[in-house]
Amino acid sequence: MDIIILWNFVYQKLDNGIKVALMMVPESHGSSPGKQGHIMALASDDTMIGTIGGGAMEYIQVEACKKLLIKGNNEVTCKKLVHDQASKHAWSGLSCSGEQILITYFLNASDHFSIIKSIIDNYNSEKDYCCVFSSENQFFLTTDNTPEKGYQYKFNNQNEWEYRFLLDVREKVYLIGAGHVGLALCRQLFLLNFNVILIDNRKNLSTEEYDKYISKKIVTNYKNVSAFVPSTHKDFIIIMSFSRALDILILSQLIDKPSKYMGLMASMKKAEVIKKVIVEKGFTFSQIDRVYTPIGIPIKCKSPEEIAVSVAAQMIEIRNQ
Repeated sequence: MDIIILWNFVYQKLDNGIKVALMMVPESHGSSPGKQGHIMALASDDTMIGTIGGGAMEYIQVEACKKLLIKGNNEVTCKKLVHDQASKHAWSGLSCSGEQILITYFLNASDHFSIIKSIIDNYNSEKDYCCVFSSENQFFLTTDNTPEKGYQYKFNNQNEWEYRFLLDVREKVYLIGAGHVGLALCRQLFLLNFNVILIDNRKNLSTEEYDKYISKKIVTNYKNVSAFVPSTHKDFIIIMSFSRALDILILSQLIDKPSKYMGLMASMKKAEVIKKVIVEKGFTFSQIDRVYTPIGIPIKCKSPEEIAVSVAAQMIEIRNQ
C-alpha cells in the first residue's frame, strides 16, 4: 500500500471531527508477521486502513484500541508483543515465534490536523522529511537526523523511547525508456511501492497511461540524461531505450552513478555487444559487472508483462537483501 493513502484517510477523518489512532511497528524480531514500518490507522467510526501484521494478534490489538478511543485516551502507548503462548503477560495471540513492538498514538483534529496536512503536502518533496513519535507524547515533522535506512527506533526503557521514519520510504527508480515494457514495469513497481521517475527523449510521446504509476516524468535528450539521475546508493536505475546506440549512450553516462541496482534490458547477444563497446570506451569489467543485463530473472519471458514480473522480482531480491 502506498502510505499516502493512509495519510489521506487520517486527514479525511480528522477533517470530519473523527478521532484516529495510529498503530505502528517500530521494531520486530524473528518470524513476527508485523515488520518494522508497518502502520495502521483506526478511526472512532470503526473504519481502518493498513496493517500491523494481521491475524489474531491484529484483531486483539484493534479491539483493545477501539476501547481506548471510546474512552478518549490521549496518551501514547508502547508495548512488546511476543508471538509465543509461553510469554503470558506479553503474548500476542499468535504462536509463530518472534516479537514486535507496538506504538499506539491518538490523534484529534484540534491538535493534529495541521501536521497531517503537512505530511500530505511534503510527501513527494525532494527533502527527506521524517515523522517523530516519542514517549513524551510528541509527534512532529523534521528534516534533522533523518534515518539512513528509513526507520530508526531508540529504546532506553518503557518511559524513554523515540521512533523516526521517513515520510516517503519508497526506493526511487529512474526508469529510462517509455516503451511497452516500461509501462508494464511501472504498473508492477507501483504495486510494490517503488517511486518511479520516468525519463524519455521523445517530446510528442503520449505517456498518459503512465501518469498514475509514476511520481515524475522527464523529457530530455539522452545526451543529458546524467543530469537528471541524481542517484544514491539506495536508488535503482533501469535502462530500456529503443535502440542499442541509445543504450550505450545512456549507460556510458550512468555506469559510475551510485545505485543499489542498475539494469539494462537486452538479449544475451545484444548485452555482449554493449559490454564490448563500453570496454572500448575505457570502462573496466568491474564497472560493467555491476550492471544486470540481460535484466531480470530467467523465467522464459515472452510478453512485456512477463518481463516486468521478471525485472520486479530481481529488484525485490536486491531490495530485501
